[in-house]
Amino acid sequence: MEPEAGWEAAVAVAEPDQVSLAPGDGQELSSLGGFLRTLSAVLFRPGEFFQNLGREGWAGPTAFALIVSSAGLMGALFWQLLVLAPAGGDLGDIAGLLPFQGLGPGLLLAMMAASPVLVLANLGVGGICWWGSVALVGAGRDFTPAWRIFCYAQAGMALGLIPFFGLLVAGIWVLALMYCGVKQVYGISAGASLGALAIYLALQVLLALTLLLLGLAGVLTGLGLLLLLG
Repeated sequence: MEPEAGWEAAVAVAEPDQVSLAPGDGQELSSLGGFLRTLSAVLFRPGEFFQNLGREGWAGPTAFALIVSSAGLMGALFWQLLVLAPAGGDLGDIAGLLPFQGLGPGLLLAMMAASPVLVLANLGVGGICWWGSVALVGAGRDFTPAWRIFCYAQAGMALGLIPFFGLLVAGIWVLALMYCGVKQVYGISAGASLGALAIYLALQVLLALTLLLLGLAGVLTGLGLLLLLG
């Protein structure tokens, strides 16, 4: 079965009176109740949610991902800040296990303030990597469905509010939701879905290494200029 045919089949078997749980697809994102129902559906009923997810529209999914991811990131940063606070007491013993170890309170507060901007940048880069990964396994080249899957999968970032280790749990949950989403929306096999996830992770690692090398090259260039001027 072709991926596009799999999608059409999934749409055909949907109940005619079934309403999508996604904001913008019958519910307003401004409604707190609708937002929470969508969040709950993605987290705990991902198969049903993605099976009935439409292919059109990007504004609703983007706003959803921005809100949930920003809240999760700020929660993770808050717990890190709590460990560094003088009142943290014995909590300082686990500081070395947290994802933002080594960052001072000032930088953590700045990152909390800039969370929406950081999240938006991450969504843009991650969404493009995910779209490329989906296309490489032959699921489809249309950007919008891949973007919708990626954005709604960010519901897992809500688990970043769990004290101290929530960001790790959130990352795993997001990947699981991405796997479920691509499998349900495109109707591809489990192997192809895992392949898309593996390619996505490889692209993320490659991007991180590239940025690290560029940063190192910039530092070395700066040191070289200082030596020449000195």
